[in-house]
Amino acid sequence: SPIAHGLPFLPRTHRTMASTMSTFLAPSAIRVAGAAQSRRRGAVARRHAAPIRATASVEEFAGEGGLPAVRLTSADGCVATAYLFGGVVTSFVKEGRDVLFVRPDAVFNKSKPISGGLPHCWPQFGPGDIQVHGFARNVDWALTSTTEGDSPSLEMTLVPSDYTKAIWDKDFKVTQTITLGGGELKATMKVTNAGTEAFSFTSSFHTYFAADIAAVAVGGLVGCKSLDRLADKESTVAGDVTIGGPVDSVYYDVPGKLSLAVGGGNSVSISSAGGWKDAVVWSPWTDMEACYKEFVCVENAACAEPVTVEAGGVWEATTILA
Repeated sequence: SPIAHGLPFLPRTHRTMASTMSTFLAPSAIRVAGAAQSRRRGAVARRHAAPIRATASVEEFAGEGGLPAVRLTSADGCVATAYLFGGVVTSFVKEGRDVLFVRPDAVFNKSKPISGGLPHCWPQFGPGDIQVHGFARNVDWALTSTTEGDSPSLEMTLVPSDYTKAIWDKDFKVTQTITLGGGELKATMKVTNAGTEAFSFTSSFHTYFAADIAAVAVGGLVGCKSLDRLADKESTVAGDVTIGGPVDSVYYDVPGKLSLAVGGGNSVSISSAGGWKDAVVWSPWTDMEACYKEFVCVENAACAEPVTVEAGGVWEATTILA
């Protein structure tokens, strides 16, 4: 049966009508010519645009529902927002477009995880002995440090509480560091075993990308072994992964860089390092009728086999979106 996922902007293109040709062309031809002309101008503008310069900053503020949040602004004009509840990045705006997607009916009242953005599944990916996707996205994290500068950063930390101990009785420290700069958002998750015995977990950055689902193409997976969890079928990837129906697939031993076409001429580079060995692509399709056409999840993961961290040991994994 499909693994349950956490409940989850679509790039807009502005087309200029070729008014000077209106006397000679039919309306449909005008629209086509105008769109092509606009795309050409947009491409030229992107090639020759002057670098954006902004005032870099770190700002703590009350977000939606009054929840504590932090906004990072880098010198190149990118902006990221993170919420301490769930330790989740909900927005990464680059060149005026939000790379991430938050589901329209997401709630910001702590009754459930914030649905969308860049959340993490820990210490369990999917269903298992504890709640689906673990408890880390259901609890408050502490803001333990911030760094100013052209590439600002923040660190959020999670340690055991009575709530977590009742679910998973391990002694741990998890930090998530978010750094913004150079047109990139870098997210690093570090798990420290603070106890006297080894423990194991599975995990992912369950990232929701704003996308036109009809234009989605995930590149870089050719040759990887995969498991279609809906059909319970293994195969080897032969081309870009596209979405034409519900998708819930795991890809094993993936390369350190994937590409994601999201429509409107936009794409995202998804790089990984450290402990992320696997990837997951997920689309609920019409099970989420209200928004399935507007997003896709492409996740860096460690889920094929549990990760074991010895007493006093550390596990670390990084995702970079550009």
